[in-house]
Amino acid sequence: MSQPEVLIKVLEILKNSEFSEVESDFHAKVPAVFCRDVCGLMCKVSAGNDVACLTTNHLAALAKLEPRLVPLVLAFRYWAKLCHIDCQAEGGIPSYSFALMVIFFLQQRKEPILPVYLGPWV
Repeated sequence: MSQPEVLIKVLEILKNSEFSEVESDFHAKVPAVFCRDVCGLMCKVSAGNDVACLTTNHLAALAKLEPRLVPLVLAFRYWAKLCHIDCQAEGGIPSYSFALMVIFFLQQRKEPILPVYLGPWV
């Protein structure tokens, strides 16, 4: 299945689900499908983006190490949504940055909750 076919299938599935505001941008540099989840958080699905796949795999591995990571990231993103600082298109912070901030916070505690790869931040 080609990348456009995958995204078209994702678009169809999301339109028939509990997600809202399901839209697509197939003319962007990285074609994607956008939607909002039940909490109102924006989700973006793309195909053929190897860096995004590696990033997702890394976040999944960290989430397996620390089960509190995903709820913390979702809560932080929800707070950012309430403060209207989560929309990159409107000058806000990209959603991925919230995950990175939570990971950094969990790595920099006196006793790190997540592994620190390059040593402590000084």
